[in-house]
Amino acid sequence: MSPILRRHWLIAVFLVVAVLLRIVVLIAYWPGLELYTDSSDYLGLAHAIAPGTWHPAGYPLFLVPLSLTGQLAVVVVLQHLMGVAMGLLIYRLMLRLGARRWLAALAALPVLLDAYELSLEQFILSETLTSLLLLAGLFVLFSREPVGARRGAAVGLLLAAATLTRTSIVPVLIVVGLYLLLRGRRHALLTYCAVVVAALGGYGGWYAAEHGSFGFDDWTGIYLYGRVAPFARCDYSLPAKETRLCPAQPVSQRTKNGEFYSDDAHGSPLWTTPGLGSRHQRNVLGERFAITVIEHQPLDYLGAVLSDTWHYFTPGRWMATDRIDMQRWKFPSPHIHPMRDNYHVYFASLGFNHKRITPSPDPALMGPLRSYQSVFYTPGPLFLACLIAALAASLGLLRRRSERRVARWACLTLGLSAVVLVLSPSLAWGFSYRYGLPLLVVLPPAGAVAADLALDRLARRRLRGRGPAGAGDRQQADLGHSTAAPAPSDRTAAAEAAAAATGPEAG
Repeated sequence: MSPILRRHWLIAVFLVVAVLLRIVVLIAYWPGLELYTDSSDYLGLAHAIAPGTWHPAGYPLFLVPLSLTGQLAVVVVLQHLMGVAMGLLIYRLMLRLGARRWLAALAALPVLLDAYELSLEQFILSETLTSLLLLAGLFVLFSREPVGARRGAAVGLLLAAATLTRTSIVPVLIVVGLYLLLRGRRHALLTYCAVVVAALGGYGGWYAAEHGSFGFDDWTGIYLYGRVAPFARCDYSLPAKETRLCPAQPVSQRTKNGEFYSDDAHGSPLWTTPGLGSRHQRNVLGERFAITVIEHQPLDYLGAVLSDTWHYFTPGRWMATDRIDMQRWKFPSPHIHPMRDNYHVYFASLGFNHKRITPSPDPALMGPLRSYQSVFYTPGPLFLACLIAALAASLGLLRRRSERRVARWACLTLGLSAVVLVLSPSLAWGFSYRYGLPLLVVLPPAGAVAADLALDRLARRRLRGRGPAGAGDRQQADLGHSTAAPAPSDRTAAAEAAAAATGPEAG
């Protein structure tokens, strides 16, 4: 066995299992899975090469060069490779932050083996690309100290690209900007902000040239209407048109499924009420209605947001009886009926350039995959434990002489990023396990670094208890750090000392 494999055998085992699982998923659902009508919208935008009014153009632009192959399976294979690459990036980032190798491997385990991650990678959807771009931006941010102007620009470019793939990443831009500000990385902050503003502003200008107004989409009001319609009492003054958007049923008898109110063309007042104008006009009206409801029922809105945010951290995988979202992200059965079951999930039948394709799934593999998914997923309480540990570790930043400050800053940044990643969709749309997928690339790494910091603290206490005679046992007490070179925590401390020596850039 080579020295590299001996040192990194655990992550090597995880990677082999991850690759084998992805091969099974590929064969079972060849050439892919599609969600009506999200997947068709992405494929259509890739053909038109234009910003959409529903989805931003990040993922369609990713599809454009792949469309030259004419093979939809190329997209799915590449997305599975991205999943494996994310595991490697997490492992490498953990080592850069000084984590023990076994903890670094465990941090990568969720994104490598989580069954819902495997399922989403099989879809023609933007989630996998978004997670990769988000992780890549954070990797560049924490890969070396100090962060200079060039790396600030690179981080801005990667996170802006993630935002233009899924707009729910916007709050992470703010978190990273605050990190650079608080660390005193002035040059990095300037280039970061310049790149983000140029990228998002340029896209907004492109959107305006195509659709007549600056923005990123034209569905915000529609989704906000779906967010508030389940609890809107409408027992307060509303303009005439907005009054017509009030659901007829009492609040206690309404579905809590916001998707019904935003999307159902045959049941939602937003779509069935005549005389409200075009889809754009209904979007504007829905936004006005939602703002009015939130102003008059702030506690109801806050309760709905907090409930949906908390859902990501609860045990198991479950949904309320009137919601079907979770069923979409389970591996489909051989006898899937998208419209009857209201899942809207299809074996891929629409290819590039509006061409119809014939899927060739393997039903024999679907049962084992569905059984695997019932057990192997990242539980909400584990996410919660990682978040609490990360925020607790970041409290060490309040002590000026705390060790491994870069690692603690990483815990704080990753933890806050996780919070805003699930809070953002809860504010605007509602809950979906699909929206929680980016947690796999931020919370397990944050928890692993926090655990490593705790182990370092325990090791130091044990050495202090032994007195001067125990000073020579530092390598053994390091619980997993390499003995062939300085421990990662020592390398991190050295990097931080070098960063501090640069003067005003220190933080």
